[in-house]
Amino acid sequence: MTAAPDWSLDPRVRKWVAGLPLPIKLPTPLLRGGHDLHDRRAVLLRLRDATDVALAERVLLQGASLLVLDANAKAELRTRFEALGARFGAQGGDLPATIAAASAQGDRRPLLLMARLDAARGGDLTGDLVDGAAGGALLGIAQAVAVAPRHSRLVAIVDEPADATPHQAMLAAAAAGLLRSLHKETGPTGSTCHLLRLDGADPLAVADVAGFLLSPASAFLTGLDLRLGADIGPRVQADGRVALVTGAARGIGAAIARRLASAGWRVLVNDIPQAQAAAEATVHSIASSGGAAQFVGADCSSAAGAAAIAAAVQAHGRLDAAVHNAGITRDRTVRRMTGDQWRQVMAVNLHAMERVQTAVDPYLQPGAGIAMLSSVMGIAGNFGQCNYTTSKAGVLALVRLWSKQLASRGVRCNAIAPGFIVTDMTAQVPIFNREMAKQLTALLQPGLPEDVAELAAFLVHPASRAVTGQTLRCDGGMAFGA
Repeated sequence: MTAAPDWSLDPRVRKWVAGLPLPIKLPTPLLRGGHDLHDRRAVLLRLRDATDVALAERVLLQGASLLVLDANAKAELRTRFEALGARFGAQGGDLPATIAAASAQGDRRPLLLMARLDAARGGDLTGDLVDGAAGGALLGIAQAVAVAPRHSRLVAIVDEPADATPHQAMLAAAAAGLLRSLHKETGPTGSTCHLLRLDGADPLAVADVAGFLLSPASAFLTGLDLRLGADIGPRVQADGRVALVTGAARGIGAAIARRLASAGWRVLVNDIPQAQAAAEATVHSIASSGGAAQFVGADCSSAAGAAAIAAAVQAHGRLDAAVHNAGITRDRTVRRMTGDQWRQVMAVNLHAMERVQTAVDPYLQPGAGIAMLSSVMGIAGNFGQCNYTTSKAGVLALVRLWSKQLASRGVRCNAIAPGFIVTDMTAQVPIFNREMAKQLTALLQPGLPEDVAELAAFLVHPASRAVTGQTLRCDGGMAFGA
């Protein structure tokens, strides 16, 4: 039996703690792994345009049952999707009651709610949120998720193009505000909520993002607010693709390398030469599972190390993904921090990314994805981590810059901001601090390296072609910087 990653997820400990008169909230163990939705039921609140159709097709393809609550769906669409096993109904004024009435009695499968929200046309700008269609829709979807079974998902979708109308902008802002609170209410049940803002995104790209967020692969992600634009790169992934992962000997980097290799990537596992034993263990684990990987021993923070990494990439003749994961901490209050402690963190956590990316740039292929590891501390800051938070905030600026520079070449660039993830590094954190970090998350539990790996794998895959220049928090809904 595999040990639980945290005491609060151990069944024996949970049973013991539950019997004590303590004000402790126990988390709902997450259902992780893969994109299969066969044990879930999806509800789509309308079926009218190409995006709605793509969403419906996506959840059916991934194995979910589908209920469409749209009495005005076109006859040909209704016929088509009924042939695929979908059921149809009309949305009543009480959405939770409507969904319950349309479900089999006692159906406790997780609910996947896909809600397209439409802005009012004309009239009072804010009145539509009081007693208009938008306000009723927002409250209805929130209540439907709040009473849904454990492990349910909400993906709310709004149109907010660059030239958005005041009503579109108001609805998007209201939906974002709602979800910022809603995901904290639903988190203890293992349920998650996300917002997608459409800005010229292709319907299939919207469905690809939604399919990931609805799946168990995104179990530790909640409260994401993503803008989906025009495609950056092709939809189809190239054969013989090569990925580079820095700082990949152990922990999050090793998990990312294993995840990419399991999906058929040839992975360059980079770490410092001193970490060779751990890195070769990661390479061996990949090879034993049928994957392809090689160790690239080089200090990515040095010019010579960046050149060595580029040489390894050149030997393959291409680079389809770069995951800049290498990072260190040298925590100290700023009053006691030395110049060396400052420079070391800046060199590894920030400057190394620029060194390596510049060195491998000639080999980037159209459709490539770049994922850069930042941190929620780079967004919120933290006591005693001035050097670390400075470096991680700098990563966010690089992402915004590079995403603009590389878009014309069909290359995406995004940041991942992990929260409290179970690693050797966080194991050294005092137990009181670890418990506080867990209680500050909506899901009430730490994440695993595999959670970050799933997100990284998504961001370097063409499924994320509508996402670039953004920071995705992998923190279980942590309150820091929210």
